[in-house]
Amino acid sequence: MRRILLVAATFLTHVIADTLNLKWPYPLDIDYADRLMTTDIQLSILDVTRDNSTVAAQWVRLAYHDMATADVSAGIGGLDASIRFELDRPENIGIGQLRTLKDFAPAMRPYCSRSFWLPLIFARLFNGGLVADLIAMGVVSGYRGRNGPLIPLRIGRVDATGAGVSGVPEPHQTLDEHTASFHRQGFTPEEMIALVACGHTLGGVRDPDFPTAHVPTSSDSNVALFHSGQDFDHNVLTEFLDGTSSNPLVVSSNSTMNSDLRIFSSDGNVTMTKLTKGDAFEKTCISLLERMINTVPKGVTLSDVIVPIKDKANIRGLFPSSTNTSELEFYVTLRLLETTDDLTVKLFWTDRRGTATCPSTGCLVNQSDALALVMPAVPMDMIWGNNKAVQYSFNANISAESSIGKFWFELSDGTKVDNGGGGYEIEQDDLLFDPNRSSKLVFDGEDSQVALVTVAVRTVAGGTSNIRLSTFDISESEPPIFSPTIHTDIPLLPSRDGAAGGYTFYSVQTARGEGVTEFDVKGTVGGIERELLAINYDDIVSITFEP
Repeated sequence: MRRILLVAATFLTHVIADTLNLKWPYPLDIDYADRLMTTDIQLSILDVTRDNSTVAAQWVRLAYHDMATADVSAGIGGLDASIRFELDRPENIGIGQLRTLKDFAPAMRPYCSRSFWLPLIFARLFNGGLVADLIAMGVVSGYRGRNGPLIPLRIGRVDATGAGVSGVPEPHQTLDEHTASFHRQGFTPEEMIALVACGHTLGGVRDPDFPTAHVPTSSDSNVALFHSGQDFDHNVLTEFLDGTSSNPLVVSSNSTMNSDLRIFSSDGNVTMTKLTKGDAFEKTCISLLERMINTVPKGVTLSDVIVPIKDKANIRGLFPSSTNTSELEFYVTLRLLETTDDLTVKLFWTDRRGTATCPSTGCLVNQSDALALVMPAVPMDMIWGNNKAVQYSFNANISAESSIGKFWFELSDGTKVDNGGGGYEIEQDDLLFDPNRSSKLVFDGEDSQVALVTVAVRTVAGGTSNIRLSTFDISESEPPIFSPTIHTDIPLLPSRDGAAGGYTFYSVQTARGEGVTEFDVKGTVGGIERELLAINYDDIVSITFEP
């Protein structure tokens, strides 16, 4: 599956004090939104052009077209991903629409919506905001990636299961028709002018999509930009007001297609002039674009504004060692949003059971790495308001017999990071995913991808039964675009790895294809149902070549 591997972490917040003091374990949807907005590369863009325009412009256009059929007074429509079913309509013409959906596909997860989380093991049909929340995130990322303002993001949208009504405004329509359309969406005539300007600070018009606009083209481009640049700025306003605009929807020789001219001048240029004053344009765009992406059907409740999680701990792995059968390997990170160059961090943990191997103060290891979260070409002061965010990594060898009950961190400045006082508790160690004994299998002469998924099951009284796997597959399908497939109840059987450190290993080979992004494992251990949720397929790093 094609991915746009772009510059990570292109947006977050200017105000570092606006953080979420959330206790661990974090809700899966909030945790994933935080990852997408900080360190993952799935929805991050900076200076990326495509189709003689920008990826950002295509992402924003898709979002508006998805929302534009809303009827706020009736409480229907809005940003609900119904556009997946509407790409064949003339009002949604443009190669960027489908390209954008393909951009978002790798980031799809079954918990992208706050209003929806259903473990894969039970899922058959679902109606969460898998795509709609990603479309909204794309608007936030798109503007930040083009030097624009940060638009507050909420999650919790619900994906439509079919097409909505038509009604996206089109360039050939009259001013009255456009005014009525924006009124239906919930915008006043003044807000219509401003929102069109905010949208048309990015991108332009493709001649193949709108040939009657008589778009001026060159030998190397079939796109005419809305203003002299590809970034968020005032030029779409000032060039219109001073008569130098090359906006194809302002200066087309076919006056029928001059929709921006009709809209921008509809109040005698009062609104356009007002938007050029100080930071009025930026503030107005933040407000209107936030309203645009938050326009949802009646009955859908969005979350609070997503902000970075403060002092974020993330377990990267807990599994039996492949080199020492008496130990577990434990990998964890701690992200601090504010730190200093000389700050060091120690990881502490306590025993879970059996003979104590840790002192009363806890076992400890020092950090193995401290990675400043500065991505190439993206200054941290643009992203987070400072350049001091650091992720600390820890690798610990833990007694398999006594295991680990909880962990915490202590900083060299005396600060204790312990999840609000109780520490970060390990919920269970009876069922563990084992990335070291899992592998991506490559068979000679075959192109298909197969994953060997291995889990470790603790040997306990009562035995083990019904260890099974479920996969989340976002392979493309039409229609509709990107309806995920969930494969459930794939049994895991005793592995050739046998047993070690009080654990027995179970494995299954499962076809990965190009669409499986993650999987769940569930089983009964000692009479208790255990589950591992949202294991990332990319956590399997080993590759085995089979004859």
